[in-house]
Amino acid sequence: MATLSPPPTPTGLVAFRAALPSGTGEGRVADALCALGAAAQLVRGEELAPDPETDRLVWLASGAAKLIARGAAPAPGGQVLAFHFAGDLVSVLRQKDGDFRLVALTQCDLVIFPSDTFLDHAQGDPAVLRSVLTRSLQALHRSRTRMMQLGHKSAAARIADFLVSMAERLADCSTGPCAFALPMSRRDIGDSLGLTIETVSRQLTELREAGLVETEGRSKVALTDVAALARIAGRSGPKAGTPKN
Repeated sequence: MATLSPPPTPTGLVAFRAALPSGTGEGRVADALCALGAAAQLVRGEELAPDPETDRLVWLASGAAKLIARGAAPAPGGQVLAFHFAGDLVSVLRQKDGDFRLVALTQCDLVIFPSDTFLDHAQGDPAVLRSVLTRSLQALHRSRTRMMQLGHKSAAARIADFLVSMAERLADCSTGPCAFALPMSRRDIGDSLGLTIETVSRQLTELREAGLVETEGRSKVALTDVAALARIAGRSGPKAGTPKN
């Protein structure tokens, strides 16, 4: 007699379970969280539909996205608040508290959780809860760093700091040379840093002329000396940089 096999678990949920702290992936809390999560996929440029009533936590299983605030002047397409990559846990507030949207920069696999229920379940395992809090603190640190840049740093320092941060997050590199592809546009970079696209292009040109940056096409970037860029950014050393995911 033929037997019916259960439907395959969506890729995002498989990745989410695998990313839980060691020893927790097969536990009761992991089962509850995976049962709670809703897998979704966004193509490039697509927005995660807003929820009018429920705060959500969105885990990126793959891809890259930007969090924007709709209606924020002077950006007609929305103010870029943050960039997020695979492994990030993103807080997206309910629409009645502000029109915040997660927009895919590349194709993304997501797992979406209602925030309150997720945290209720996560409290059942200290290791899982600690992992959630650590990611939240990392995001808070990046947000505070960005606020400081907008208020006090020069355009050159902002671009240098952005490149160092991307080297850390995309290539796990904090010194020496490294190369990676930037999924966001120069307009997005400028919007996130409070700079015009012309200023972003001019600063990248100056860094290329200084031999610190090489670019290829619209996205490929090679940094010849991450530590030198960190000094331009005003970082005191590798330990003062943005925490890694």
